[in-house]
Amino acid sequence: MIKYVRGKPVPFVLFSMFLWPLPEDVRAGDADGEGVVKWVQAGDPLEGWRVRNGGQLVVTPGGETHEVYSVGGHLAFDGATVNGGDLNGIYLADSRASIANSHITSTGSMGLNVNLASSAYVTGSVIEGIGRGVNVANSAEVVLDNTAVRGHYDGGDTLFGAGHALVMVNGNATATHGTQLTGQHHGVLIVQDTRITDPSVPSTLVLDNAHASGEQGSAIRVTSISAQRVTEASIVVQNGSTLTGGNGVIVEADSNTAVDFTVLRSDLVGDVQAKPGAQVSVTLADGASLTGAMSGVSQLAVKGGAHWAMTGDSDMRHLAMDNGRVDLGGSHGNFHQLTLETLAGSGTFGLGTDLAAGEGDRLLISGEASGNHQLAIQNTGTDVAAGQDPLKVVQTGGGDAQFSALGGQVDLGTFVYDLKQVDNDWFLVQRPGEVVTPGTRSVLALFSAAPTVWYGETATLRSRMGELRLGQATGGVWSRAYGSRQDVSSAAGVGYSQQQRGITFGADAPLTLANGNGLFGVMAGYSKSDLDVQAGTTGSVDSFYAGVYGTWLGDDGYYADALFKANRFQNKSTVRMSDGTQAKGDYNNHGLGATLEGGRRIDLGEGLSVTPFIQGSALWVEGQHYDLNNGMRAQSNGADSLLGKVGTTVGRTFTLDDGGTVEPFIKVAVAREFAKRNRVSVNDNRFDNGLSGSRGEIGAGLAAQVSSATHLYADVDYIKGRTYEQPWGLSLGVRVGF
Repeated sequence: MIKYVRGKPVPFVLFSMFLWPLPEDVRAGDADGEGVVKWVQAGDPLEGWRVRNGGQLVVTPGGETHEVYSVGGHLAFDGATVNGGDLNGIYLADSRASIANSHITSTGSMGLNVNLASSAYVTGSVIEGIGRGVNVANSAEVVLDNTAVRGHYDGGDTLFGAGHALVMVNGNATATHGTQLTGQHHGVLIVQDTRITDPSVPSTLVLDNAHASGEQGSAIRVTSISAQRVTEASIVVQNGSTLTGGNGVIVEADSNTAVDFTVLRSDLVGDVQAKPGAQVSVTLADGASLTGAMSGVSQLAVKGGAHWAMTGDSDMRHLAMDNGRVDLGGSHGNFHQLTLETLAGSGTFGLGTDLAAGEGDRLLISGEASGNHQLAIQNTGTDVAAGQDPLKVVQTGGGDAQFSALGGQVDLGTFVYDLKQVDNDWFLVQRPGEVVTPGTRSVLALFSAAPTVWYGETATLRSRMGELRLGQATGGVWSRAYGSRQDVSSAAGVGYSQQQRGITFGADAPLTLANGNGLFGVMAGYSKSDLDVQAGTTGSVDSFYAGVYGTWLGDDGYYADALFKANRFQNKSTVRMSDGTQAKGDYNNHGLGATLEGGRRIDLGEGLSVTPFIQGSALWVEGQHYDLNNGMRAQSNGADSLLGKVGTTVGRTFTLDDGGTVEPFIKVAVAREFAKRNRVSVNDNRFDNGLSGSRGEIGAGLAAQVSSATHLYADVDYIKGRTYEQPWGLSLGVRVGF
């Protein structure tokens, strides 16, 4: 049974297609007249209701009703259940409704129909309808807060009955706080009803931390049912909102529509499609992002750190950039083209390239282009094919626009490329002089690092043997920690800085030899070297080593030292390419080396001594090949070294009161690297990576006997040459004798 409260007559407009007539064969409860309040509580009879002329209907938690029609009334529902059956769940005309924590359904019509300047605030509720979950029309307004709306397909009208969560007919809607709008066809349908509405009134939709999805169609569709009237819509998607289209389209604008679509602080995935005759303006701002294609758009603004990532060819009439980025997004033979009539502002365009195939993303502007723009052209480790023509990346119809490469250059394989303007177009051309890329620099640096690593490690052992030559040829165990910095420039012209730190352990025992005595020992250790190849490109070498050594001390001051050492090098490189992306690679190889030194300690009296010496070292480092994950291929035939050195050490021994001794010393030497042909291949381009040339060395140290069995020692040195400088090297050690 349905109750009525009589009042003013229902407006004739109720009998239009959007405001359904009140069924005369149904009677219901009523609330008619200003100040009339009706209550529905848990356990009350299940009835339909008519609320009119200022009357109020209040449903408290647990209360249930059939359909509710309000004309000029007020509704306050909390914890209510409304089932409209074949009719609207709730219908509002010139009414106000506050609905909380309720479930509103219709099995034959709309769940909630907000019409004729009505307003409804819905929170924490569920609304389900056939054809349309929620309908808002004729300057009405609805706010959906933390509410789930579902529109089911009724098998009828493919436009209005196809199952839309929200239909807007010159109405206003705000969805916020996690609201879900789910339609079996479209999430939201916006249309102009030319028979009953002022055509100048647009529909306004705001999604604020809300979600709209169309399971079969687009997330939002704007359409027109009359060629004489334009459907106008303003759509704002902000604060983490999402749109999902079952057909991959998030916004679809039909002919004879005008749409203003703004995205703020949200990340959207899907296409924007404007059919011929549609006027669509898109704004991405405040860090928003859109991943998808756009077609037929009238104008696009990308600003405030916003980002558009294209997933297919796109076109629009006008693009305005203001601190935004557009990535054309093509790769590996599937490159994209962005076609514009005009371009203005300043921003960044990301372009993919495959110069080996002469292909790449392309920015095509048929008309005027203005402003200053950067091209973030995808860097690669793969070389350009020989004889390949310069690749055109931007084409314009004129204007004063300027384009530059992000990072100042483009890394394409082994060599650097620049952006060059020819008439109104921009091309990629190789920089004169065969300037190498950061990837190439990292390869050359890493392949040349093994000798400097090896010599940094052996310097500590030579210090140990020098300390033994002070007349302390007794066995023992020892350890030495060390660190150094080397600045290297190979013959290939690649410079890098190397920081090394490590520790060595050893043990030795005395030997009785003819014309003197000797010592034989074993040692092992680890060092870590970090390479700085400039501009964020780095490398590292982890070196594990072991070896044997021996010293002969003649009765007349002559001596000979020998060392044989084996290494395992674990090498890694991290390349920061000019477009800001990273590439990585790693490999392992081995090395074998030996050092032989001979000299004579000459006592000058009063504790003074001078020790001239000559030394030769040879190192073989295994050749290796490896690939960077940007496609660069690298190979080395080895990193050999043949080093000769002559020098002298001058020291003075002081005897302490407790019987201990202290000997400070200085050393000077001249060395020459004779190995010249350390060949490296980068993408089949060959480089000479040797470190040949002369260098001078100077150092100072201190050896102290602090007890009969314990010795401490330290030294520091400086080396300078044509291709090599060691600003500092430091080692500290301790030995405990047997």
